[in-house]
Amino acid sequence: MIILIISLVALLIIILIAFSLLQQKRRKVESEKRTEVSRLTISIDETESILTQINSLPITKGLMMILHNRILETYKSIQVVNRDASLSNNINDRQTLIDSIAKTFKSQGLDTFQLPNDDRHVLQMVQILKKLKSIVNAEHKRGRIKPEVFNNEIKRIDLMQIRININSIVKRARAAFEAKQAGSARTYLDKAIKTLKAINSEGDSFVSSKLAEAQEMLAQLDQVKIDRDAQKSQDQAHKSSTDLDILFQPKKKW
Repeated sequence: MIILIISLVALLIIILIAFSLLQQKRRKVESEKRTEVSRLTISIDETESILTQINSLPITKGLMMILHNRILETYKSIQVVNRDASLSNNINDRQTLIDSIAKTFKSQGLDTFQLPNDDRHVLQMVQILKKLKSIVNAEHKRGRIKPEVFNNEIKRIDLMQIRININSIVKRARAAFEAKQAGSARTYLDKAIKTLKAINSEGDSFVSSKLAEAQEMLAQLDQVKIDRDAQKSQDQAHKSSTDLDILFQPKKKW
């Protein structure tokens, strides 16, 4: 009888331990699911936020498809993690939107890219482009983007970043030029001209206009230096002539 009681107690303890371990495992699984769903939800929110901020950028159909497909696939992942159909409407609505984009969306050329003048807006645009590049790279690694689409979108983002940088450099050069800081202005202009000449964008009106602006400013700097050197030589010649006149002028008799 005692052995039976001991056996029952031992069995009960084993059952309690097994139940406790099972509960811990369930809690761990639920915690991991919540963490994963939270991460996926953040991904959707970030992508939706990007979509609301790209109105000032020349967007292609390819990039729009990348962003909306990212949201669609993330919704599907959340549905798999949660094992329910609560997101079916979201998935269907997003798929309908993607189908519409594929049929009607018109890509915008880089020539429509308007650079902001306000430094705060410039910074915001730089941050948006960085996020876009990160998203495109991440989606490419997941195998969701065709190589030609990936290469095209990365190139366009790079070109927009270069335009922002060039515009900023030329603005700094002009500010230095107007402040008569010739050394700084020349450094900025040399950098801008070198970068612009290296861009393979023949026929690009932005590149042509910025290159012309930078070269014109550089020519003005060169002319200022020529004029200053000429004036310096003239002043030196005048001083030498004056010194000679003083040296050979008739001595006064006292």
